Amino acid sequence: MKLPLALALALSWLSSADSYCQSPPARSTQREQTAREATKQGLLQALEQDPNNAKALFQLGRLMVEEEDFVAAASLFRKHVAISPAEPAAWAYLLRCAVGQHEAREAADAQRQIEQLAPANLALHAQAACWLAGSEISEVTGREFELVMSLAPNQMVNGGSLYSRLGQCYEHARDLNRAKRAFQAAIDLDPDTETNYFHLAHLLAKEGKAGPASEIMAGAVAHFPRSVATRVEAGNIELEAGNPERALEAQQQAATLDPQFPGVLLLLGRVQLIERRYPEAIATLERAAKLAPAEAGIHFYAGQAWMKTEQGTEHAIEQFKRSLELDASRPSTYYWLGSLYFHRNHDYRVAVQYLEQAVNRAPELAAAHQMLIQSYERLGKDAKAAVQLRRYEEIAQRKAKAEAPE
Repeated sequence: MKLPLALALALSWLSSADSYCQSPPARSTQREQTAREATKQGLLQALEQDPNNAKALFQLGRLMVEEEDFVAAASLFRKHVAISPAEPAAWAYLLRCAVGQHEAREAADAQRQIEQLAPANLALHAQAACWLAGSEISEVTGREFELVMSLAPNQMVNGGSLYSRLGQCYEHARDLNRAKRAFQAAIDLDPDTETNYFHLAHLLAKEGKAGPASEIMAGAVAHFPRSVATRVEAGNIELEAGNPERALEAQQQAATLDPQFPGVLLLLGRVQLIERRYPEAIATLERAAKLAPAEAGIHFYAGQAWMKTEQGTEHAIEQFKRSLELDASRPSTYYWLGSLYFHRNHDYRVAVQYLEQAVNRAPELAAAHQMLIQSYERLGKDAKAAVQLRRYEEIAQRKAKAEAPE
Protein backbone atom coordinates (compact mmCIF):
# COMPACT_ATOMS: atom_id res chain seq x y z
CA MET A 1 0.00 0.00 0.00
CA LYS A 2 1.34 3.43 -0.89
CA LEU A 3 2.15 5.87 1.87
CA PRO A 4 -0.22 8.83 2.11
CA LEU A 5 1.20 11.95 0.49
CA ALA A 6 1.63 13.77 3.82
CA LEU A 7 3.68 10.93 5.28
CA ALA A 8 5.79 10.57 2.16
CA LEU A 9 6.56 14.29 2.22
CA ALA A 10 7.38 14.12 5.91
CA LEU A 11 9.77 11.20 5.58
CA SER A 12 11.55 12.99 2.76
CA TRP A 13 11.83 16.09 4.93
CA LEU A 14 12.96 14.12 7.97
CA SER A 15 15.78 12.63 5.91
CA SER A 16 17.09 15.99 4.73
CA ALA A 17 20.41 17.37 5.90
CA ASP A 18 18.97 20.56 7.32
CA SER A 19 16.43 19.04 9.70
CA TYR A 20 18.64 17.49 12.32
CA CYS A 21 19.86 20.10 14.80
CA GLN A 22 17.61 22.25 16.91
CA SER A 23 19.15 25.54 15.85
CA PRO A 24 17.10 28.75 15.70
CA PRO A 25 15.16 29.19 12.47
CA ALA A 26 16.75 31.48 9.91
CA ARG A 27 15.15 34.85 9.35
CA SER A 28 12.99 34.56 6.25
CA THR A 29 12.63 37.16 3.55
CA GLN A 30 9.46 39.20 3.10
CA ARG A 31 8.60 37.15 0.01
CA GLU A 32 9.00 33.88 1.92
CA GLN A 33 6.84 35.19 4.78
CA THR A 34 4.15 36.25 2.34
CA ALA A 35 4.19 32.84 0.64
CA ARG A 36 4.10 31.14 4.03
CA GLU A 37 1.06 33.12 5.14
CA ALA A 38 -0.70 32.33 1.87
CA THR A 39 0.00 28.61 2.39
CA LYS A 40 -1.27 28.81 5.95
CA GLN A 41 -4.49 30.54 4.91
CA GLY A 42 -5.06 27.94 2.23
CA LEU A 43 -4.66 25.12 4.76
CA LEU A 44 -7.01 26.83 7.23
CA GLN A 45 -9.63 27.17 4.50
CA ALA A 46 -9.23 23.50 3.62
CA LEU A 47 -9.81 22.58 7.26
CA GLU A 48 -12.90 24.81 7.45
CA GLN A 49 -14.36 22.81 4.57
CA ASP A 50 -13.23 19.46 6.01
CA PRO A 51 -11.97 19.41 9.64
CA ASN A 52 -10.81 15.80 9.10
CA ASN A 53 -8.55 16.59 6.14
CA ALA A 54 -5.49 14.64 7.31
CA LYS A 55 -3.15 16.13 4.71
CA ALA A 56 -4.07 19.71 5.69
CA LEU A 57 -3.76 18.90 9.40
CA PHE A 58 -0.30 17.48 8.82
CA GLN A 59 0.99 20.32 6.67
CA LEU A 60 -0.41 23.03 8.94
CA GLY A 61 1.06 21.22 11.94
CA ARG A 62 4.47 21.27 10.25
CA LEU A 63 4.20 25.01 9.72
CA MET A 64 3.35 25.49 13.39
CA VAL A 65 6.36 23.40 14.43
CA GLU A 66 8.62 25.50 12.19
CA GLU A 67 7.24 28.60 13.92
CA GLU A 68 7.81 26.88 17.30
CA ASP A 69 4.13 27.17 18.19
CA PHE A 70 4.15 23.74 19.77
CA VAL A 71 0.78 24.08 21.50
CA ALA A 72 -1.06 24.69 18.23
CA ALA A 73 1.03 22.09 16.40
CA ALA A 74 0.35 19.42 19.03
CA SER A 75 -3.39 20.03 18.76
CA LEU A 76 -3.26 19.54 14.99
CA PHE A 77 -1.16 16.39 15.16
CA ARG A 78 -3.40 14.87 17.86
CA LYS A 79 -6.33 15.30 15.48
CA HIS A 80 -4.21 13.77 12.73
CA VAL A 81 -3.31 10.63 14.70
CA ALA A 82 -6.93 10.26 15.77
CA ILE A 83 -7.78 10.01 12.05
CA SER A 84 -4.66 8.13 10.93
CA PRO A 85 -3.10 6.49 14.00
CA ALA A 86 -0.67 4.36 11.98
CA GLU A 87 1.40 7.19 10.46
CA PRO A 88 4.72 7.32 12.35
CA ALA A 89 5.75 10.75 11.00
CA ALA A 90 2.79 12.38 12.77
CA TRP A 91 3.86 10.74 16.02
CA ALA A 92 7.39 12.02 15.39
CA TYR A 93 6.06 15.55 15.21
CA LEU A 94 4.10 14.98 18.40
CA LEU A 95 7.40 14.01 20.00
CA ARG A 96 8.90 17.28 18.73
CA CYS A 97 6.00 19.20 20.27
CA ALA A 98 6.50 17.38 23.57
CA VAL A 99 10.19 18.27 23.59
CA GLY A 100 9.33 21.89 22.82
CA GLN A 101 6.92 21.96 25.76
CA HIS A 102 9.16 19.89 28.09
CA GLU A 103 6.42 17.25 28.43
CA ALA A 104 8.18 14.01 29.35
CA ARG A 105 5.07 11.81 29.46
CA GLU A 106 3.88 12.90 26.01
CA ALA A 107 7.39 12.42 24.62
CA ALA A 108 7.53 8.88 26.01
CA ASP A 109 4.12 8.03 24.53
CA ALA A 110 5.07 9.38 21.09
CA GLN A 111 8.41 7.55 21.19
CA ARG A 112 6.65 4.24 21.92
CA GLN A 113 4.29 4.78 19.01
CA ILE A 114 7.15 5.54 16.61
CA GLU A 115 8.99 2.42 17.78
CA GLN A 116 5.94 0.23 17.30
CA LEU A 117 4.97 1.63 13.90
CA ALA A 118 8.44 2.05 12.33
CA PRO A 119 10.97 0.01 14.32
CA ALA A 120 13.59 -0.04 11.53
CA ASN A 121 13.13 3.43 10.00
CA LEU A 122 16.57 4.88 10.70
CA ALA A 123 15.84 8.33 9.24
CA LEU A 124 12.76 8.78 11.40
CA HIS A 125 14.45 7.54 14.58
CA ALA A 126 17.57 9.61 13.93
CA GLN A 127 15.39 12.71 13.62
CA ALA A 128 13.55 11.84 16.84
CA ALA A 129 16.85 11.28 18.64
CA CYS A 130 18.12 14.65 17.45
CA TRP A 131 14.99 16.43 18.60
CA LEU A 132 15.50 14.86 22.02
CA ALA A 133 19.21 15.82 22.13
CA GLY A 134 19.89 18.38 24.81
CA SER A 135 16.42 18.07 26.32
CA GLU A 136 15.84 17.23 29.96
CA ILE A 137 13.77 14.18 28.98
CA SER A 138 16.73 11.93 29.67
CA GLU A 139 15.06 8.51 29.84
CA VAL A 140 13.30 8.89 26.48
CA THR A 141 16.44 10.39 24.94
CA GLY A 142 18.51 7.44 26.07
CA ARG A 143 15.98 4.94 24.77
CA GLU A 144 15.70 6.58 21.35
CA PHE A 145 19.45 7.04 20.95
CA GLU A 146 20.13 3.38 21.81
CA LEU A 147 17.46 2.32 19.33
CA VAL A 148 19.16 4.35 16.59
CA MET A 149 22.56 2.89 17.44
CA SER A 150 21.13 -0.63 17.34
CA LEU A 151 20.02 -0.05 13.74
CA ALA A 152 23.56 0.78 12.54
CA PRO A 153 24.68 -2.72 11.45
CA ASN A 154 21.61 -3.14 9.24
CA GLN A 155 21.62 0.29 7.59
CA MET A 156 24.41 0.34 5.02
CA VAL A 157 22.63 2.60 2.51
CA ASN A 158 22.93 6.25 3.63
CA GLY A 159 23.62 5.03 7.15
CA GLY A 160 26.93 6.85 7.41
CA SER A 161 25.45 10.25 6.60
CA LEU A 162 22.58 9.75 9.03
CA TYR A 163 24.92 8.82 11.88
CA SER A 164 27.18 11.74 11.04
CA ARG A 165 24.23 14.10 11.37
CA LEU A 166 23.20 12.37 14.57
CA GLY A 167 26.69 12.96 15.98
CA GLN A 168 26.51 16.64 15.03
CA CYS A 169 23.21 16.97 16.89
CA TYR A 170 24.60 15.46 20.07
CA GLU A 171 27.79 17.49 19.78
CA HIS A 172 25.66 20.62 19.46
CA ALA A 173 23.77 19.52 22.59
CA ARG A 174 27.14 18.89 24.33
CA ASP A 175 26.32 15.22 24.85
CA LEU A 176 29.83 14.26 23.82
CA ASN A 177 29.83 10.55 24.61
CA ARG A 178 26.80 9.94 22.41
CA ALA A 179 28.28 12.21 19.73
CA LYS A 180 31.48 10.13 19.66
CA ARG A 181 29.54 6.88 19.36
CA ALA A 182 27.52 8.25 16.46
CA PHE A 183 30.60 9.57 14.63
CA GLN A 184 32.36 6.22 15.07
CA ALA A 185 29.29 4.45 13.66
CA ALA A 186 29.43 6.80 10.67
CA ILE A 187 33.06 5.81 10.02
CA ASP A 188 32.27 2.11 10.42
CA LEU A 189 29.35 2.30 8.00
CA ASP A 190 30.97 4.65 5.49
CA PRO A 191 34.79 4.59 5.73
CA ASP A 192 35.11 6.24 2.31
CA THR A 193 33.75 9.64 3.42
CA GLU A 194 36.49 11.92 4.74
CA THR A 195 34.28 14.17 6.86
CA ASN A 196 33.25 11.25 9.09
CA TYR A 197 36.84 11.07 10.35
CA PHE A 198 37.06 14.85 10.66
CA HIS A 199 34.03 15.12 12.95
CA LEU A 200 35.29 12.49 15.38
CA ALA A 201 38.85 13.81 15.43
CA HIS A 202 37.74 17.40 16.08
CA LEU A 203 35.52 16.26 18.94
CA LEU A 204 38.37 14.29 20.53
CA ALA A 205 40.73 17.25 20.12
CA LYS A 206 38.24 19.58 21.83
CA GLU A 207 38.18 17.17 24.77
CA GLY A 208 41.96 17.38 25.02
CA LYS A 209 42.45 13.84 23.72
CA ALA A 210 45.25 14.71 21.33
CA GLY A 211 46.55 11.16 20.93
CA PRO A 212 43.25 9.55 19.89
CA ALA A 213 42.46 12.52 17.62
CA SER A 214 45.82 12.13 15.86
CA GLU A 215 45.22 8.39 15.49
CA ILE A 216 41.87 9.00 13.81
CA MET A 217 43.45 11.42 11.35
CA ALA A 218 46.41 9.10 10.73
CA GLY A 219 43.87 6.48 9.71
CA ALA A 220 42.17 9.02 7.44
CA VAL A 221 45.49 9.97 5.80
CA ALA A 222 46.26 6.28 5.22
CA HIS A 223 42.80 5.78 3.70
CA PHE A 224 43.02 8.93 1.52
CA PRO A 225 46.76 9.26 0.75
CA ARG A 226 46.24 11.70 -2.16
CA SER A 227 43.69 13.92 -0.42
CA VAL A 228 44.88 17.47 0.24
CA ALA A 229 41.81 18.17 2.38
CA THR A 230 42.57 15.24 4.69
CA ARG A 231 46.13 16.38 5.32
CA VAL A 232 44.95 19.93 5.93
CA GLU A 233 42.36 18.66 8.39
CA ALA A 234 45.03 16.58 10.11
CA GLY A 235 46.98 19.82 10.55
CA ASN A 236 43.92 21.61 11.91
CA ILE A 237 43.46 18.83 14.46
CA GLU A 238 47.08 19.19 15.56
CA LEU A 239 46.55 22.93 16.02
CA GLU A 240 43.47 22.29 18.16
CA ALA A 241 45.56 19.86 20.21
CA GLY A 242 48.29 22.50 20.72
CA ASN A 243 50.89 20.99 18.38
CA PRO A 244 51.85 23.72 15.86
CA GLU A 245 55.02 21.88 14.79
CA ARG A 246 53.07 18.79 13.76
CA ALA A 247 50.45 21.03 12.16
CA LEU A 248 53.15 22.65 10.04
CA GLU A 249 54.43 19.23 9.02
CA ALA A 250 50.94 18.26 7.81
CA GLN A 251 50.66 21.60 6.01
CA GLN A 252 53.92 21.01 4.17
CA GLN A 253 52.78 17.54 3.12
CA ALA A 254 49.50 19.00 1.83
CA ALA A 255 51.41 21.73 -0.04
CA THR A 256 53.36 19.10 -1.99
CA LEU A 257 50.04 17.79 -3.31
CA ASP A 258 48.48 21.18 -4.14
CA PRO A 259 50.20 24.40 -3.00
CA GLN A 260 47.31 26.54 -4.31
CA PHE A 261 44.61 24.77 -2.28
CA PRO A 262 43.12 27.55 -0.10
CA GLY A 263 43.07 25.32 2.97
CA VAL A 264 46.83 24.82 2.69
CA LEU A 265 47.40 28.57 2.93
CA LEU A 266 44.79 28.97 5.66
CA LEU A 267 46.51 26.32 7.77
CA LEU A 268 49.89 27.99 7.24
CA GLY A 269 48.41 31.35 8.23
CA ARG A 270 46.99 29.85 11.42
CA VAL A 271 50.37 28.34 12.32
CA GLN A 272 52.04 31.70 11.73
CA LEU A 273 49.37 33.35 13.87
CA ILE A 274 50.01 30.98 16.77
CA GLU A 275 53.75 31.55 16.43
CA ARG A 276 53.10 35.33 16.62
CA ARG A 277 54.43 35.97 13.14
CA TYR A 278 51.60 38.38 12.47
CA PRO A 279 52.80 40.18 9.30
CA GLU A 280 53.55 36.81 7.70
CA ALA A 281 50.16 35.48 8.75
CA ILE A 282 48.41 38.51 7.23
CA ALA A 283 50.28 38.09 3.94
CA THR A 284 49.52 34.36 3.80
CA LEU A 285 45.84 34.84 4.59
CA GLU A 286 45.55 37.58 1.97
CA ARG A 287 46.85 35.09 -0.60
CA ALA A 288 44.31 32.55 0.62
CA ALA A 289 41.49 35.11 0.38
CA LYS A 290 42.33 35.78 -3.26
CA LEU A 291 41.92 32.07 -3.99
CA ALA A 292 38.77 31.66 -1.88
CA PRO A 293 37.17 35.08 -1.25
CA ALA A 294 33.95 33.50 0.06
CA GLU A 295 35.66 31.44 2.79
CA ALA A 296 34.58 32.96 6.11
CA GLY A 297 37.34 31.25 8.10
CA ILE A 298 40.08 32.98 6.14
CA HIS A 299 38.67 36.41 7.00
CA PHE A 300 38.15 35.38 10.63
CA TYR A 301 41.81 34.45 11.12
CA ALA A 302 42.92 37.50 9.14
CA GLY A 303 40.96 39.57 11.63
CA GLN A 304 42.77 37.87 14.50
CA ALA A 305 46.14 38.56 12.87
CA TRP A 306 45.36 42.23 12.17
CA MET A 307 44.17 42.93 15.72
CA LYS A 308 47.57 41.78 17.02
CA THR A 309 49.32 44.58 15.13
CA GLU A 310 49.74 48.15 16.39
CA GLN A 311 47.59 49.89 13.78
CA GLY A 312 45.40 46.98 12.76
CA THR A 313 42.13 47.69 14.58
CA GLU A 314 40.14 48.93 11.60
CA HIS A 315 41.53 46.21 9.34
CA ALA A 316 40.57 43.62 11.98
CA ILE A 317 37.02 44.97 12.23
CA GLU A 318 36.71 44.94 8.44
CA GLN A 319 37.88 41.32 8.26
CA PHE A 320 35.60 40.12 11.08
CA LYS A 321 32.59 41.86 9.50
CA ARG A 322 33.39 40.25 6.16
CA SER A 323 33.56 36.89 7.92
CA LEU A 324 30.13 37.50 9.45
CA GLU A 325 28.67 38.35 6.05
CA LEU A 326 29.80 34.94 4.83
CA ASP A 327 29.01 32.95 7.99
CA ALA A 328 26.83 34.47 10.69
CA SER A 329 26.92 31.38 12.92
CA ARG A 330 30.40 31.62 14.50
CA PRO A 331 30.00 32.98 18.08
CA SER A 332 33.66 33.93 18.41
CA THR A 333 33.39 36.37 15.49
CA TYR A 334 30.76 38.34 17.39
CA TYR A 335 32.90 38.14 20.51
CA TRP A 336 36.03 39.54 18.88
CA LEU A 337 34.07 42.33 17.21
CA GLY A 338 32.51 43.19 20.56
CA SER A 339 35.93 43.09 22.19
CA LEU A 340 37.42 45.47 19.62
CA TYR A 341 34.59 47.97 20.00
CA PHE A 342 34.84 47.67 23.80
CA HIS A 343 38.61 47.86 24.32
CA ARG A 344 39.85 49.75 21.26
CA ASN A 345 37.00 52.03 20.16
CA HIS A 346 35.26 52.39 23.56
CA ASP A 347 31.96 52.23 21.70
CA TYR A 348 29.94 50.26 24.24
CA ARG A 349 26.65 50.59 22.38
CA VAL A 350 28.03 48.74 19.35
CA ALA A 351 29.96 46.34 21.60
CA VAL A 352 26.66 45.32 23.23
CA GLN A 353 25.12 44.48 19.85
CA TYR A 354 27.88 41.99 19.06
CA LEU A 355 28.32 40.59 22.57
CA GLU A 356 24.60 39.85 22.89
CA GLN A 357 24.85 37.81 19.70
CA ALA A 358 27.91 35.99 21.08
CA VAL A 359 26.27 34.90 24.36
CA ASN A 360 23.02 33.93 22.62
CA ARG A 361 24.94 31.62 20.28
CA ALA A 362 27.43 30.35 22.88
CA PRO A 363 25.99 30.66 26.40
CA GLU A 364 29.12 29.02 27.82
CA LEU A 365 31.40 31.83 26.55
CA ALA A 366 32.29 33.34 29.92
CA ALA A 367 34.44 36.21 28.60
CA ALA A 368 31.57 37.44 26.42
CA HIS A 369 29.19 37.46 29.40
CA GLN A 370 31.65 39.41 31.53
CA MET A 371 32.34 41.98 28.83
CA LEU A 372 28.63 42.35 28.10
CA ILE A 373 27.93 43.03 31.78
CA GLN A 374 30.66 45.70 31.82
CA SER A 375 29.27 47.26 28.63
CA TYR A 376 25.79 47.54 30.17
CA GLU A 377 27.30 49.14 33.28
CA ARG A 378 29.25 51.70 31.26
CA LEU A 379 26.08 52.59 29.37
CA GLY A 380 24.29 53.12 32.67
CA LYS A 381 22.03 50.10 32.12
CA ASP A 382 22.45 48.62 35.59
CA ALA A 383 19.22 46.62 35.47
CA LYS A 384 20.31 44.85 32.28
CA ALA A 385 23.74 44.23 33.79
CA ALA A 386 22.11 42.61 36.83
CA VAL A 387 19.90 40.39 34.66
CA GLN A 388 22.90 39.34 32.57
CA LEU A 389 24.91 38.57 35.71
CA ARG A 390 22.15 36.31 37.03
CA ARG A 391 21.93 34.55 33.67
CA TYR A 392 25.68 33.99 33.64
CA GLU A 393 25.67 32.67 37.21
CA GLU A 394 22.86 30.21 36.36
CA ILE A 395 24.79 28.97 33.30
CA ALA A 396 27.97 28.60 35.35
CA GLN A 397 26.12 26.65 38.05
CA ARG A 398 24.55 24.27 35.50
CA LYS A 399 27.94 23.72 33.88
CA ALA A 400 29.59 23.00 37.24
CA LYS A 401 26.81 20.56 38.12
CA ALA A 402 27.11 18.77 34.77
CA GLU A 403 30.89 18.46 35.10
CA ALA A 404 30.84 17.33 38.75
CA PRO A 405 31.87 13.68 39.28
CA GLU A 406 29.07 11.24 39.97
